[in-house]
Amino acid sequence: RKLKRAQKSFDHWLSKGTGVMVKRYRGRCKLLLKHRESLWVFLKKTSIPLTNNEAERCIRGFVIQRKISFGTTSDAGDKFRSRIHTLIETCKKRGLSAMSVLSEIITSVVEKKPYPNVFNL
Repeated sequence: RKLKRAQKSFDHWLSKGTGVMVKRYRGRCKLLLKHRESLWVFLKKTSIPLTNNEAERCIRGFVIQRKISFGTTSDAGDKFRSRIHTLIETCKKRGLSAMSVLSEIITSVVEKKPYPNVFNL
């Protein structure tokens, strides 16, 4: 019952927020209303953790490395670094070789084939 009341109250305030004059607040409220069902999934499914601490711990080493090395000198370098680190951590979680997955992706790009479905690797 408490969850239902909290959801109802949240929806009420988001609905009110869609009518405010400040465009960015109005947009945020509309976006949250659009995805309101997914906001409460973690309370209904016990397999979903309540916090993102595990994800934070996974990227901690990369964040420290970025700070020590003073980042990159371009936006493209920042994007590349974050994408490679994401690939590495995802492969670790799934028990895959990051090198083989990266090789498969690069081969597909070079041969102008469709990208491999990385979710099924």
